[in-house]
Amino acid sequence: MAAIEWLGGSLAEAQALARTQQRPLFLYWGAVWCPPCNRVKSEIFARDEFVARSASVLCYHLDGDSAGAQALAAQYQLRSYPTLVLFAPDGGEITRLPCELDGELFVAAFDTALAVHAAGSLAAAALEAALSGSRTLSAGEWSLLSHYSWDTDEGQLLGARALAPTLPALAAASTDADAAARLGLHAQLASGAGDAAALLALLADARLARSNMDIFNNSGLNLIKIASRREELAAALGSVAAQWADDFWLSSPDRLMAVRLQMRLARLLAPSEGLQALVRERVEEALAESTDPYERHTLVNTAVSALNDAGLSAQAEQVLLAELPRSHSPYYFMLSLAASAKRRNDMAGVLGWYGKAWQASVGPATRLQWGVTYLSSLIDLSPQDTARIEQAAQGLLADVAAAGADAHQQRNLGQLQKLMPKLNSGSALSFGHLAQLTELIRKI
Repeated sequence: MAAIEWLGGSLAEAQALARTQQRPLFLYWGAVWCPPCNRVKSEIFARDEFVARSASVLCYHLDGDSAGAQALAAQYQLRSYPTLVLFAPDGGEITRLPCELDGELFVAAFDTALAVHAAGSLAAAALEAALSGSRTLSAGEWSLLSHYSWDTDEGQLLGARALAPTLPALAAASTDADAAARLGLHAQLASGAGDAAALLALLADARLARSNMDIFNNSGLNLIKIASRREELAAALGSVAAQWADDFWLSSPDRLMAVRLQMRLARLLAPSEGLQALVRERVEEALAESTDPYERHTLVNTAVSALNDAGLSAQAEQVLLAELPRSHSPYYFMLSLAASAKRRNDMAGVLGWYGKAWQASVGPATRLQWGVTYLSSLIDLSPQDTARIEQAAQGLLADVAAAGADAHQQRNLGQLQKLMPKLNSGSALSFGHLAQLTELIRKI
């Protein structure tokens, strides 16, 4: 089977090669443990159609745990894992693509982005023209804007513009019906104002609903909560979700996402023991059939969420425990086991799993994030355990030192700054290594 040819070397070298060869550069920013990253690997990167398309561009993988990665992420405004950016040969951004699309729709969005660039436009130029009315946008440009990854923008496209007023303006200006529908969904979520009539019309169109499955699977419940006619909307979306759950052409994680959505929507109307049994059955089937490690990672994550939503927390914990020996990132699932212990009011279990997750974690950025989670939980749940807190602070200081200059950048910086309110409020704890850690973060 053919595979994507990822460039070696540095990002600067990849950019120089893109300029020399006058080819776009596709950047994937992600982490080994991240469920959406694993979904991208199994659902998009392993897809023959995308592998074929990737040959027309240069591809570069920037792992969040690689040396200097967080500094580069700060430079290029990359934060959420995964972020997928398509650069023009001169280094300008063509667009950022949403990771939630299924493989077929992602390939279509990728093709559109390349076609728009070949015609001489970028997402930034299309946005400016759409908002100013300076020219008429092509159908491709409207599609480009509607499939932009607003969740991972980090101000690159929006600049000083606020998201909430921008998206409704785009939806209203769009001359392409499909783009207007998708932008309208984004606009409702950004503004917090639902449009029941528009949602019902969209859900009644099977093709249009399917092309926006990613938004409905991830945010369908929120769309209904901010709209009127909730029961009618829940029934309509639940019916569509049931169709997706049985769609053979969708990936196993996406089908299970639809099952989860179906169950959560039903709970808005009335408790349903039948759907609880359906969730259990579909989880067992999906896990029994899954062999690809990337697909399985995101599948287990979805399965655990679905089981917990269905009130089957004991079964969710069993899935997690069974997965630890075979997972390529067991430390990620240990965080979920800590959450499970918290639901049982087992605070010792919470701290135990957070501690194990930190010790098992791999990579400087990952270890720093997991270490912050553990120390923060210790301060919250066991402030009297000064020896354990001091030991955790000492270990986190070692992780900060191992991260080097990257400890002061992007995701790492954000994680360390999360500790400051707890450190400032715990003056009695400010001694030894904890005091050193407090002072280090204050200087960042």
